[in-house]
Amino acid sequence: MGRVVTGSDPVLRYRGAVSLQHGPHGTAPWRLPHEEARLHLPEGGIGRAAMPAGVRVTLRTDSRALTCHYRADPAPRLNGPQEQPFLDVVLDGLRTRSVLLRADGGDASFEVELPGRAALVELWLPTYHQFRLRSLVVDEGAAVTRDDRRRPRWVHYGSSISQGRGASSPSRAWPALVAELASLDLTSVALGAACCLQPMTARLMRDLPADLLTACVGINIQALGSHGPDALTSALVGFVRTVRDGHPDTPFAVMSTIIAPDREDVPGPSGLTVRKCRERIRAAVELLRAHGDPNVHCVDGLDVFGPDQAHLLLEPEGMDRLHPGPEGHPVFAERFLAALRRSLCVPVPA
Repeated sequence: MGRVVTGSDPVLRYRGAVSLQHGPHGTAPWRLPHEEARLHLPEGGIGRAAMPAGVRVTLRTDSRALTCHYRADPAPRLNGPQEQPFLDVVLDGLRTRSVLLRADGGDASFEVELPGRAALVELWLPTYHQFRLRSLVVDEGAAVTRDDRRRPRWVHYGSSISQGRGASSPSRAWPALVAELASLDLTSVALGAACCLQPMTARLMRDLPADLLTACVGINIQALGSHGPDALTSALVGFVRTVRDGHPDTPFAVMSTIIAPDREDVPGPSGLTVRKCRERIRAAVELLRAHGDPNVHCVDGLDVFGPDQAHLLLEPEGMDRLHPGPEGHPVFAERFLAALRRSLCVPVPA
């Protein structure tokens, strides 16, 4: 039978989760307080916060095998290509397998081989499908201990570009790759089609532990018309100042939208183009710096993923080109990390 570790066992860590919802069918990690989901997303789209993008279940064990019992729900209908429900198995920092999950809401399981010595096991959960861990089963008599690593905490906010759309699997999304390259402990509060500088998200980031704060904003604001030109500047200033109530000196990098070839000069519902969004975001950051916040930095999205990288965007039929594809995510990660190092938000390696 083996040793059963339930999804709610405190020996497991759900790194990147903001809250855990325990129920009869397992433990579901959320990326905001699940009891307050309606306060964060009153207009709908609550399911996005239950999608465990960037969340990984971690433990240490000397077992020779591990069986994962889970439930994965179908992803809500989304614009663009349907994301596959992959889960990545990472052993001692090395990706060993990507598992295609069964995502029909029923009980399912998969088994993976382990080295049979003390090893760090990380299960990177699917990006666009809700997931509940029922249990992990290891060899009878195997040791299971808690992952006690301490790394700088990184909290990132953004749209579906940041949630990981277009990546080949969860640990290959650009935020996951940045975290791997810079040895950061990632918490992603990126919500597809819901990155509009909501005050509740600012309060959440204020209250989360963080050694690095980043945000990529603009594309949802332009597409949805949530802010006009002046309102965008004011909203971003207020958003950063709210986060600053809990993190007065933490490095905070605000990145504007990456290249959006089909929207650069097309006005959205509020009249903003993507190009104008970038100008407003830079103006807001400069205003904050001029008023005594030297640790907030503006990263131009075109410096990270600009015209020279446009060929790496997904080209879904009948849809705008907005998201890096599988080959684009590693490029995005390297260039974003370089931008953080230029602004000294992340130490430059010796």
